[in-house]
Amino acid sequence: MNNKTANNPCPCLSGLQFSNCCAAKDRIEPDVFASISAATSAENDNLTPELQAALDKTHTNPDLFPARINFFKDKVRLVKMSPRWYRESVFLDPVRILGRCVIESDLQWLQEVSEKIHWQPLSIIFHSAFCGSTLMSKALHSVFNCLPLREPEALSNLQVYLNSQKATPQQKALWLDSVMRILSRRYDEQQAVVVKANDNANPMMMKLLEWQHEIPILFMYTPLNEFVAGCLKADNRREWIRNRYKLISNIAGRVLHIPSELSIDDESYGEMAAVYWSYNIALYQEAWRQFPHRLRSLDFNVMLARPLESIEACGQFFGLEALPNIDPNEAISGHFGIYSKNSAFTYSPQQRNNDIEKLLSVHHADMALAEILARELLHTDYPEDHLPGKLID
Repeated sequence: MNNKTANNPCPCLSGLQFSNCCAAKDRIEPDVFASISAATSAENDNLTPELQAALDKTHTNPDLFPARINFFKDKVRLVKMSPRWYRESVFLDPVRILGRCVIESDLQWLQEVSEKIHWQPLSIIFHSAFCGSTLMSKALHSVFNCLPLREPEALSNLQVYLNSQKATPQQKALWLDSVMRILSRRYDEQQAVVVKANDNANPMMMKLLEWQHEIPILFMYTPLNEFVAGCLKADNRREWIRNRYKLISNIAGRVLHIPSELSIDDESYGEMAAVYWSYNIALYQEAWRQFPHRLRSLDFNVMLARPLESIEACGQFFGLEALPNIDPNEAISGHFGIYSKNSAFTYSPQQRNNDIEKLLSVHHADMALAEILARELLHTDYPEDHLPGKLID
């Protein structure tokens, strides 16, 4: 990757050939192009002028994105991005981010960069999974002047660090501020950053609401039966909910009324889904009781029934600036005809309803058990209709 001329330039604008840069076939862990540290000079003869420029303006420009922050190994993987790569990357975790040109740094270098960043407000979408949050992120980007950050792993890395016993409260406060400043960078002053978090980052909701800077948060979800149906629809979804359940099983009792005799079989996916859904609903209810003015909730069914109204209400709540000279209906229409995570698949609200009805019929016994369990876990927090703080009435 040391070719500094680009007859077929990479869309990440690294100044490298596409074939030597983001066209790399290894989608798991790309090679590190260059390494930097706080103790060494930022000048690197191996860098193209474009990469050197991105490095020099890291504190003002999001071209170098922290795809992974390993707080326990003192390593940060910075991926070269561009407005196009941000737009076209479905997610920004290291495996699925389109940028493959990596510059590695130590934590001190990133910390020193963050200290130079002027805080700029951002907004966050948290969610229960399978509820249109990716669709909302893409639709907002089509209508408003915003930079979408979909599922940055750095937010989950930060959550792990904040829960660690190895860091002091002072260190945690420092890195919370540093990571959020890094994520707040945008390409121009009028642009706003909208983070669409991974669902496993939901415990960050309360931490961010308690933070010194005000961040508006939208929580998206589906009713319990639809969430359970989504978890049962395929083998990979069943494996997904098993892993999610295991991830939170030892900590869910902080917000849920878990019976001491509760025991869930390794194949009881409906009950696992009930626990995970209830856990995320409880996290929202807990946050809502303390910060009702900073939180809004949105049932995916409401968004599907009233798409433009939902998107415009979210943009207004987030304080986003509408893009000039566009027809909002036309701008969002294409997003509702394809699967948001893979445009190769068609999608429609009616198709979704048909799939759910079929799953509800096949798994009616699982649905009944899931509802009984969720009501027991949530007690009065179980949403009979919608969650409080509805984005639109």
